[in-house]
Amino acid sequence: MKRATFCVVAVLLLGCWYQPVSQAQSAKQPLVGTWLLTSEQLNADSSQPTPAQGARGMLVFDAAGHYFEIVDRAVPEALAKDLSEAQASFYRVGGSWGRYEVNSDTGRISFEAFAGRSPNITGAKFSRSFAVASVPDDQDRLTVTSLPGELHALAVTRRVWQRVPPMMGLSAEARQVVGFWRHEVEGQRRADIGEMLTEVMRDPSVIVYTPAGFVGVHFPTRNRTRFESAEPTDAEARQARAYLGYYAALGLYPGGRHQGLIFHNILGGSFTIGTTLRRFFDLQGDDVNLTFPANVNRQGIRSETYVKMHRLSNADDMLGR
Repeated sequence: MKRATFCVVAVLLLGCWYQPVSQAQSAKQPLVGTWLLTSEQLNADSSQPTPAQGARGMLVFDAAGHYFEIVDRAVPEALAKDLSEAQASFYRVGGSWGRYEVNSDTGRISFEAFAGRSPNITGAKFSRSFAVASVPDDQDRLTVTSLPGELHALAVTRRVWQRVPPMMGLSAEARQVVGFWRHEVEGQRRADIGEMLTEVMRDPSVIVYTPAGFVGVHFPTRNRTRFESAEPTDAEARQARAYLGYYAALGLYPGGRHQGLIFHNILGGSFTIGTTLRRFFDLQGDDVNLTFPANVNRQGIRSETYVKMHRLSNADDMLGR
């Protein structure tokens, strides 16, 4: 594969680097694509919904039946007053990934979560109502409303998402990167001779690279302890911090001795907003090896982290073709 030779800084280029989604594609598979959160209301079934200040997030659907969702916001004071500091921190970031089905006749999306922010979300099945509205001279709006009883939703929640179309000039190199990728294994190895030092597995984990120039990550640790009840106690919330999840603007560059270099410019999630992460990548068929920049570990050995991923969907799935 030729080295990637383009760069995407999605946040700065919204509205000028995108091409519109065709009407045929939108009508055939109205949800497939990348959506960014514009607003969130909690207690949406009441006469006085509570807006979530600073809500941000990303929702992704592919045509192969996979979804990714992450939401980052401050818990409103009206709800946080009944929560401990650890619980409020737990509810600040939410989301999951897995499979979905759409029933346009009933206006419902059915979800089956593989994993996500909470250990209790693994294997959970839930549904939400949805409606898509086209806005003249703007991108589609997707309104999704949870049903009572959904885990960690802080009551009935209504979210409004805005579609982000694919980038203009999506290169052949970028198309090979785009898609859902399932985590297989990760570890540490010596940077000089490649000797493996440690290797670990995770609960079902994913990275999704979207044609719109974004990346999403859900990386929970393995064998997390489930909460005894649906929602975490203060002690359980304190123990639920072993989770990595975020969404970011995506950049692809030449990678030296690697096929390419990926930049994740963090926009929300469990990582500090504004952080930039670098990952070298090497594609081998339906597998990709990610390599972090090398550093010196506690034993004084120059080592590098590596992550092996397996493809679940490709560019055509992400574009709804």
